[in-house]
Amino acid sequence: MRKPKIPRSFAEDKAHYRAPRGRAAPPDQREGLPSPDKLPDGTVRYFLKLGAKGRVLLPAELRAALDVNEGELITAWLKDGELRLHSHLHGLRKIRNEARALAQATGYASDALIAERREESLKGEEEAVHMRGARKRKRR
Repeated sequence: MRKPKIPRSFAEDKAHYRAPRGRAAPPDQREGLPSPDKLPDGTVRYFLKLGAKGRVLLPAELRAALDVNEGELITAWLKDGELRLHSHLHGLRKIRNEARALAQATGYASDALIAERREESLKGEEEAVHMRGARKRKRR
């Protein structure tokens, strides 16, 4: 036995956003967008379309290149009219590599600071000895 169909009323909550269900078209056949092209410097350029509520769908191959999955963080910034995106994990790796390169190139900053303070301390001691000697000479 089937349940009778109950008509929807205006008081019922409706979903705020409903995306069409079904398989996505291949990247080169997405709503007339050109396929990604590779620039001479090795950069791959994707054409994306701004959707409802300002949403942009990142194609699967772009998500794979960024190494991001649903729910992961993406860092974005805008500079001179250019939007840049990278995965949060990529940003952390980049910071770690820069810090490692700085440490290898110049040694640790703490070691440099300790050496500098020791030199200042030795100079201070030499000046103190010199000043004591000058005072003794004046007293005579």
